[in-house]
Amino acid sequence: MLSTIFGRIKNIFDLDTDSSKISTIEQINKDVHLRGPNIVYLICSAILTSVGLDINSPAVIIGAMLISPLMSPILGIGLSVGIQDKESFFTSLRVFSISVLVSLLVSTLYFILSPLGNTTSEILARIKPTALDIIIAFFGGMAGIVAITRSKMAAVIPGVAIATALMPPICTAGYGLASAQFEYFFGAIYLFFINTVFISFSSYLIVRYLKFPFKEYLDSKRLLRTKIIISVFVTLVAIPSFIIFYSVIKDVKANKNIEKFVKEQIQQNNLKVIEWKFIPQKNNPNILSVYVVGNKMTTGRKDSLNNSLGMFGIENTKIDFTQLSDDKGIEFIKGELSTDILSKIKLIRKSEAENETDSLKNALKQDSIKVQTVLKDLIIFIPEIDNIGFSQNFYNSSTVNDTLEIKKIPMFTINWKKNTSTRIINSRQNELYQFLKNKIQSDTINIVNLK
Repeated sequence: MLSTIFGRIKNIFDLDTDSSKISTIEQINKDVHLRGPNIVYLICSAILTSVGLDINSPAVIIGAMLISPLMSPILGIGLSVGIQDKESFFTSLRVFSISVLVSLLVSTLYFILSPLGNTTSEILARIKPTALDIIIAFFGGMAGIVAITRSKMAAVIPGVAIATALMPPICTAGYGLASAQFEYFFGAIYLFFINTVFISFSSYLIVRYLKFPFKEYLDSKRLLRTKIIISVFVTLVAIPSFIIFYSVIKDVKANKNIEKFVKEQIQQNNLKVIEWKFIPQKNNPNILSVYVVGNKMTTGRKDSLNNSLGMFGIENTKIDFTQLSDDKGIEFIKGELSTDILSKIKLIRKSEAENETDSLKNALKQDSIKVQTVLKDLIIFIPEIDNIGFSQNFYNSSTVNDTLEIKKIPMFTINWKKNTSTRIINSRQNELYQFLKNKIQSDTINIVNLK
């Protein structure tokens, strides 16, 4: 029973049927060489990818990936390791190294000469690799090597070229060099390294699964030496890949914990989190920098949030809050936030300003009703007054504890009767001011005299 089930499963995953091992080896070794069309494809792909990153166009980047010849030497490395072909291995490694240097040089020159040179979302998407990038590279490389062993592979190879995305990280690294942003450079190289290692590793596994023939050497000592070199290389490749995988998974898990903490503990109806950044520190506690908009956070609230970090698995970390309550606060951190984040802040502040305006209008309406009664008494108290107008001016008085205070000042327009002399108007000013100040109960009022 079990043998029947295993037999059916083996038939389902049968890759040996319709595979051509010899022609596959010949095809990969033929495509590995960097000459003729391949060098043209490489340069064109690097330029197009750089343009796509620069103008933030996924369509251009996808087109550039379709013509990139970088996959061939990477598959060549995996194949040569799988069949223990020392000559093919060093040839693939040499072509791969030259291709990377050429691509990096072309992209760097492009971004040096480019009149744009902005940090687009397509660039930012390739400086922080995640575990998903490892999965994509591994299964993309597996699909690529399996497709090459088939007679009908035209429909698969373009998809593999797009999925594995080899050229964009290299060109992003070129942007990092051109703009002297080495964090971007190392992040992009890190992503490219992940892609390269796992594509090669998956191709090696498929080559051995299909039992490709080993290359034969007449000299047994040379064969043994080659096996040792390849074994050492495989080990060296495998160890960093697992370290990278563990590191990426750890970072992803930490980011999820932080996202959960921010959503459940900080984000509230009256407090909006615009952005957060986790900044590792070597000798000091890590910093979780959080940008928020809304009501001012008290010291007690901040201490409580810092104490609750451990409940979410966030250890040795301190929260650094930045309150974006006014234009001064936004200008202070404008260099640290991207354009889309600043736009989000402006939208939130616009909504808050509209709500504040509605509140002020309602207050003004209530004050106007109160003032009308006062003005009637004032005309009786000072008969020289013909008519009185009332309004309120609003202005930003000060910023206290990162909170912008808006102050309103009553303004009275006094229309004196035409036959009233200037001397009488001047003599009435003090009693007019005191009368209005006491009735309105305001520390400051403005009086404009008209005749």
